[in-house]
Amino acid sequence: MRIKSVIWLTVTALLLTSCGWMNDGEGLILDPDDDYLVAEQAADLVVPEDLRNLSNTDPFPIPDAPQPHNPRYYPKRPPLPDAIYANDNRDEVRIQALGDRNWLVVPEAPTTVWPKLKQFLADNGITLGLDSPGVGRINTEWLRIEDRTYRDVIRTVLKDAKQVSNLNQGQDRFLIRVEQGLRTLTTEIHLRHENDSLTLPVRDDIENLTSMFSDLSVAERDLLNEIGAYIAAKVSEQTVSKVALEIGSSEKAELTLDGNGDPLLKLYLDYERAWATLGQALDNAEIEIINLDRDTGSFFVRVPTELITGEDESGFFCRITFSCDRNSSSYNLLLLLKNPGDSEFDVTVHDGQSRGRIDPDLAQQVLVMIREYST
Repeated sequence: MRIKSVIWLTVTALLLTSCGWMNDGEGLILDPDDDYLVAEQAADLVVPEDLRNLSNTDPFPIPDAPQPHNPRYYPKRPPLPDAIYANDNRDEVRIQALGDRNWLVVPEAPTTVWPKLKQFLADNGITLGLDSPGVGRINTEWLRIEDRTYRDVIRTVLKDAKQVSNLNQGQDRFLIRVEQGLRTLTTEIHLRHENDSLTLPVRDDIENLTSMFSDLSVAERDLLNEIGAYIAAKVSEQTVSKVALEIGSSEKAELTLDGNGDPLLKLYLDYERAWATLGQALDNAEIEIINLDRDTGSFFVRVPTELITGEDESGFFCRITFSCDRNSSSYNLLLLLKNPGDSEFDVTVHDGQSRGRIDPDLAQQVLVMIREYST
């Protein structure tokens, strides 16, 4: 019996000490718990040229997962996906305005907006002078508007705008740019009107329309309204344009890390829009702006704790007695808007008092919130 007990204890000890060897990733049994740290997204399927190219659409597309920065920062704790923030108009087609600039925001990817825009122009009998899906650019043909009734929307918009402005001469055209929106799966449509009797027409292949202004701003805004209504009516149609894939490849808002490993939000915008976007995002998220300084690009803000955690930490008793102190459950933060290059601005988050570093997870949550509320 004593010999059997010794053998049993020896076997048990060997089994216990070998468990680590068997599942340490190199032994007999592989441990898949940390496989996510080195996982990479597979390349797109390539159809051989000798096979028939079938048109296919995915009714349930899986969005691309962003590559995590420094995944080893999360040992034994997989990083959680970014929180999803939304306001009531997130899923609406709407016009945004900044000074004399107007643009349309569509809650769809550029690959589905592009064919709808092309169909809108075709339905109105408009011939294209430029069709460049790689950069998201379209020019209409030059149109001569006469004093008669038109059955299509585009010529009617032009006729009404010219009558309001007492413009009875020249030919007209529209320049259109389709761009990736600030948030994922959103698209911006920028549009400019030209009349060849008012200004010297720009070159046909100009890509960026930001620095341009319409000859008739009323024609710009009215046609954006018509395009928005058309796309909103066709929201259920999900035809994907393969030739427009490059439009969505250039992001306008990108979460990344600085040289110290702290999160930052890059906005690929001009200064006027970057400043307005940051202020509008804070307002949409209902974050209190304590003070701001345009010269230094500074926003001093108060962020309620429950906005970050999703939980109300003030307690039940103080809520029913109306004695909760809002300042006791909030973060006082400093947001800085810096310009490292042309049409590129960095948003960083700092402690509101010391102006020093804060917890990277908190900074990232705040920047994700700003990105998701940006318009």
